[in-house]
Amino acid sequence: MSGSPVKNSEKAALEMEAVPATIKNPERLMRRRAELIEVATRLFLENGFHNTSIREIVRACSFNLASLYMYVSSKEDILFLVAQDLMSNIAEELANTKLSSSSPRKSLELGFSSYCYIVDKWRRQIRLLYREVGRLPPEMRSRVLGTVADVVSFFETIVEDGIKQQVFRKVPARVTALQIMFNAHAIALHTREIKEVVALDDYVKYQMRVMLSGLLVNT
Repeated sequence: MSGSPVKNSEKAALEMEAVPATIKNPERLMRRRAELIEVATRLFLENGFHNTSIREIVRACSFNLASLYMYVSSKEDILFLVAQDLMSNIAEELANTKLSSSSPRKSLELGFSSYCYIVDKWRRQIRLLYREVGRLPPEMRSRVLGTVADVVSFFETIVEDGIKQQVFRKVPARVTALQIMFNAHAIALHTREIKEVVALDDYVKYQMRVMLSGLLVNT
């Protein structure tokens, strides 16, 4: 979850592996697919994946139905592009989080806080992904879940560093990282319930206190 964001040409190449297109020009492919992703995301959020037809998507785009099939071959392809676009945005924002070079505790606090606000920003899209990812063919679903696993790895690295420095207890790092991610995802999955009882800032602080109480060697 570190490094520079994926360039447009590289992103087009990655998408081509999973969603082949007859258009080979990367810039044109990225431009059309960006429009498709924007339109489809809005319609999927408004109506749900099942209740949104290909024709409805095309009517909201600047190209016709025949042209659509130059960029994708099915509605599942579009859902995959929507999911991958979301995870790419999340990965880029999380990668830009500045962590502490000397304190695993501080890194965890910074990383968790940053991710919570990222989740809040993209909460509707994250709910969509949770709801609809099961509709994807197995290979596409595996690719999307692989990008989700990158978020887990981001936190796993922080936890492992804390264990090595004897700041954190010897906990299962991957399981702990999963729990950290789920605590943040609750902001998207249970937005109304959380915001009825606590402000987002206070939710982040509370979860951080709970996590640190179980992680820190000296509490």
